[in-house]
Amino acid sequence: MPNPEEGDQRISLERKPISAKTFISYNMVHKLECKPKREISLPVLAGETTTDGGEPQPPKYQWQSPSMLIVFEGGDLNSARHHLLSSLHDPFGKHAVATVLIQESVRDVFIELLIQSMKPLDPKIYNHPNYVRSKAKLAQCKAETIVGDPKVVPAHASPTLVCDLSDNFLGDEPTGIIIMHTFRTPRDATLVLKKETIKYGFVSIWNEKVASAYEICALLKNDIFMINCFNVDLTPILPKGDSFTNDVRIEKGYHYERLILNHQRKIIVFAVGAIFAN
Repeated sequence: MPNPEEGDQRISLERKPISAKTFISYNMVHKLECKPKREISLPVLAGETTTDGGEPQPPKYQWQSPSMLIVFEGGDLNSARHHLLSSLHDPFGKHAVATVLIQESVRDVFIELLIQSMKPLDPKIYNHPNYVRSKAKLAQCKAETIVGDPKVVPAHASPTLVCDLSDNFLGDEPTGIIIMHTFRTPRDATLVLKKETIKYGFVSIWNEKVASAYEICALLKNDIFMINCFNVDLTPILPKGDSFTNDVRIEKGYHYERLILNHQRKIIVFAVGAIFAN
C-alpha cells in the first residue's frame, strides 16, 4: 500500500487476483469492446475574456451536455464499462461522462475491467491545455487516481479518473478528467449527487432492479434518466412546446416514459428487455 504522503495513489494492473465468482456472467453483454472514435471531440470555446486592463485571458471552454453514470452491484458491468471507456478516451465529447458513481461491492472488479481496456489518448486530448492543467493540479494533491497500465499506456497520455474530489476542484470547465465516487447504498449515491454542481444532460443508471432505479429518479433533481442504456434518442418522448403531460410509449426496443415524480418533471428510458424487481 503506497504511503499517502508520497503523492498520488495510482491504481494499476498490479492487483491481487480476483475470484472468478466476482466476474460478470455470460448473460451480460459478452465481449463488448470500446474502440476509440476516429474523430476526437474538443471542448467548445465559450468566448475570449479579458482583465479590467484589457489584457487577454486564457480562453474559456464550455461543457457539451455531460452525463452522470451510476453503477450498482448486479448491474451490467461490461456495458457500463463500454460507455465509460468511450468517455475516458474522448472526455471532451458531447454527452461524455463527467462523473461516475460505483457501488463499493463491485468497485475493484469494475476498475480492473477499465484498466485492462484503456488505450493512450489522442494527442489532441493529452496536449489540450485543460487536460494538461488538470493533470498538473492532480500532481499537487494526494487524491487517488486510476490510470492505464503503464506497460501499455504512457503516463502523459493516459485516460484518468480521480477519486472522491468535488466536481469543481479542477475548475468549472471541462477538464478531460472523470470524477469517481464510491457509494454503499442508494441513499449514499443520491447524497453525493446532490453535492455536484455540473448540470448533467442525463443520468445513466445501471441496476438490474429497475423499480429501485425509479426510486433514485424520484429523489434526484435531474430531469432525464436512462436505465441500463446510454445516450438514447429522446425524440419519441420529448414534450411538444410547453406542454408536459404524462405519456408512455415503446419504440425501437425502448420503454419511454414522461411523468411527474415528487412534483418534478422527469423523462425515464429503459430497454424493453429490462426486468422489474424489488
